[in-house]
Amino acid sequence: MLKSNLLRALQAEIRRHDFSTFLTEEPSMADGGPGVVVPGCPACKKRIQTMAQFMDHLADDVLPALLDRLSKHRTDENPTV
Repeated sequence: MLKSNLLRALQAEIRRHDFSTFLTEEPSMADGGPGVVVPGCPACKKRIQTMAQFMDHLADDVLPALLDRLSKHRTDENPTV
C-alpha cells in the first residue's frame, strides 16, 4: 500500500471518531425510554471521561484495528509502505 493511501485511510478513520456524547439505548430518558446520555466515542459507543482517555482510545483501539483490516485487505503482493 502506498504511504499516501495509508495516510488517507488513517485520517479518515481518525476523523470518524469523536469525543462527544451518545445514548446508551434508544429512546432517551427525556423521551420516556431507558437511554442515558454518556460521554465518549459515538462511533464505538465507548464511554470515555477525559481527553487523555480519548487519545488512548485512538492509539490503543482504533489504529490497531484499522491496520489489521488494511493488512487483511491488501491485494498488492509487493506493497510499498
